[in-house]
Amino acid sequence: MTCFATFTLTPLSPLHLGSRRAGIVAMTHRYVPGHLFTYALAAQLGRQRGKKREAFTAEIAEIASRFRFGPAFFLTRNGQRLNDDEVEARLIRSFHHVTLHPQERAAIDRALFELEAITPQPSIVLAGGVWIDGDPELDGIPLRAWLDRIRLGGERKAGYGVVRCTGWEAHADEYPGIGPANANGLHLPAGATLPGPACDDTILSEAPLLPWLGRRYSPTHGHGRELSPPALVRIHATLTENATFLPANTEPLLGCWQRQHAPS
Repeated sequence: MTCFATFTLTPLSPLHLGSRRAGIVAMTHRYVPGHLFTYALAAQLGRQRGKKREAFTAEIAEIASRFRFGPAFFLTRNGQRLNDDEVEARLIRSFHHVTLHPQERAAIDRALFELEAITPQPSIVLAGGVWIDGDPELDGIPLRAWLDRIRLGGERKAGYGVVRCTGWEAHADEYPGIGPANANGLHLPAGATLPGPACDDTILSEAPLLPWLGRRYSPTHGHGRELSPPALVRIHATLTENATFLPANTEPLLGCWQRQHAPS
């Protein structure tokens, strides 16, 4: 049985939701792509099971097969979704960092870079949705409790990525900041905007095709140590007809919206 649940997270530290490099700037997404929840959950589950970071492949597959996380968005306390420009103006700060040489414990020459991070604000929360197939627990622990334990995004050694789950609705009928949703998917009418990344489809318009690349899990080096295979997505596209969407549950488009076709 599949059900749809929504969650609200309160960031307790800055979030670096890695996007791409622009010169010396390590940019962040203005929302949380769905795959980051899958990978954060797999990392936490693997650690609890006593595994080394190089051995989480099974956890990633297990979570992706049971939980389809869509993107999460920054919302005001009254439920108003912030668009990318508003997130940039209100939440994003830049911090200067330098890469250190591990043996010499000194800065590597010309290794200064600027890191974008989303900083917590009491008036802003993070909200998203997840489709659950079957048991909503992992190792006997409810998914809501796991969302209290994950570290979201990158720069975790610097203390980034700490969140707390402050809201949970087990059988929701609305995707936070977007529109109606249920166990069958997210339902939007023609002319509506589909926020976040979506697999290319003929009904998506007014959004250019963009490469979808990111750091993923490497079986030999751990989380964030391997680039995903190249793929193309449309971000914040407009629909030309009514449609239902679910997050994809396979790479390289894990967590990206995918149209669900009615049975013929």
